[in-house]
Amino acid sequence: MTNTEAPERTGTLIQLTHVHLAYPGSQTEALADVSLSIPTGQHVCILGSNGSGKSTLLQLVNVLALPTSGAVHVAGIDTREPGRALEIRSRTASVFQHPEDQMVTSIVADDVAFGPENLRIAQPEIASRVDAALAAVGMKDRARSDPSDLSGGQVQRVAIAGALAMEPDILLLDEPCAMLDVEGRESVRTIIRNLRARGMTILHVTHFMEDAQEADRAIVLKRGRVAFDGTPSALFSQPDLVNELGLEMPGGRSETGAQGNDVATDVAAPGIAIPDAPVDPSLVFEHVSFSYERAANPRKRTRRRALFGSRGTVDAPRSERAGKAAVQKHPLAVEDLSFEARPGTITALIGHTGSGKSTTAELACALKLPTAGAVRVGGIDTADIARRRELRGLVGYVAQLPERQLFAETVFDDVAFGPRNLGLTPREVEARVREALRSVNLAPTGALLTSSPFALSGGQQRSVALAGVLAMKQPILVLDEPMAGLDPAGRAHVRALLKQLRRQGTTLLMVTHSMEDVAELADQVIALDGGRRVDGRALTARPANGKVVSEHGPAR
Repeated sequence: MTNTEAPERTGTLIQLTHVHLAYPGSQTEALADVSLSIPTGQHVCILGSNGSGKSTLLQLVNVLALPTSGAVHVAGIDTREPGRALEIRSRTASVFQHPEDQMVTSIVADDVAFGPENLRIAQPEIASRVDAALAAVGMKDRARSDPSDLSGGQVQRVAIAGALAMEPDILLLDEPCAMLDVEGRESVRTIIRNLRARGMTILHVTHFMEDAQEADRAIVLKRGRVAFDGTPSALFSQPDLVNELGLEMPGGRSETGAQGNDVATDVAAPGIAIPDAPVDPSLVFEHVSFSYERAANPRKRTRRRALFGSRGTVDAPRSERAGKAAVQKHPLAVEDLSFEARPGTITALIGHTGSGKSTTAELACALKLPTAGAVRVGGIDTADIARRRELRGLVGYVAQLPERQLFAETVFDDVAFGPRNLGLTPREVEARVREALRSVNLAPTGALLTSSPFALSGGQQRSVALAGVLAMKQPILVLDEPMAGLDPAGRAHVRALLKQLRRQGTTLLMVTHSMEDVAELADQVIALDGGRRVDGRALTARPANGKVVSEHGPAR
């Protein structure tokens, strides 16, 4: 292991004693008879399949949930004791599974300062903490940015910075690396090493076994119960046990290319471009550029077309409120991007956090309109408002946080919403719902179908949201990090599903940070850097079909 020497333990800081927790309306316990003792300064990785109770365990420590029975003590305080929750929370800081939920202001630096301000810390000290925290996560240059302009990975870094600025005794991390690229994940690991060396107690939920390797202790939950509690070396010395627990061995999810090189920066000889297929492309980007334009009101955006300057910026519209010219320059999120995707292919969009991948995905779905250039979906220009309804029937979108697409009272109604709006019969709707749920590895039992989607784990919610899109059977699918937050079994199932959809002729555009997914799935790879397609850097990937593809994809 590469971690620093563990600090001396100074006593139990977190104690769970025969804890049970059942959410209202749920037929099963989220946690069942969990007893744990965590000493000061220990780095604990909490592992397990989706729905095993990992996030619930963190919520108990931060008093966001209370046990149904049993007891939780933090720094000697019973979490059920009235009036003590704020005292406990002042000693803890959390990075949630959905870090954008933690954004409360319109300026990054103010957001990071929010926690310390609530502790009534002096302003000079707050400023120092904010600078140090943003520098630690590589976001100091975005201190004055609006969090809503950031990518998912950048928002995750800001949330981590906000937690660091609190200087807590206990740091609770719920999948902090799920949306980060390789460089970002290593940055977070470095931060954790440094905090651990300073004696901070860290509880870290993760699906990355490389994270667990660096911890002092690994706790594996299975169906709400502790299935393993010991050192990472003891866990990973038993491959059969690792498999039985639904995990994978370290290195099982490669962060590099098929040959052990970082695919995003490989400078080997260019790969062999796949010849043009004898079918018309179903998705076309022609010299597409996009800018988040903002006038005097920092929260106001427009989708107005504008002329480009010579340095990759756009003139924002004049501010009528200002009463005079208030022209600002805004960088391009996507700049002069051209590519095609054909039926029966998977196109992977890769690049560092903030490189424009999610923006490109939203342009492909007409959720955003290009500032310049054109996007055509099934031959329809996305700017053609008159054909918007027709376009919606062609392309399905699984967002970076697909659980945000959930809204119905039951899983069945959520997945059935799209098919019902197609005018299908009740029998046809039910058949599609069951087929879609099975395709994402969820058994369409009565218990699941009648459950609230909001009572499911984060990974299960993602699967239900994906099922809702699949039930529409659209010929083009755009997926933004479809495997983020899924356990090994879930990721393997989604990979198999994408291959099946490709065989059926679906056009797939996939945003990913996983070079393993690129190597196994992609027919062409589009690399973005600062909103531009990267030229001159060959990307060699070896998909399951054995073909070597370049970053430029099919020759044309």
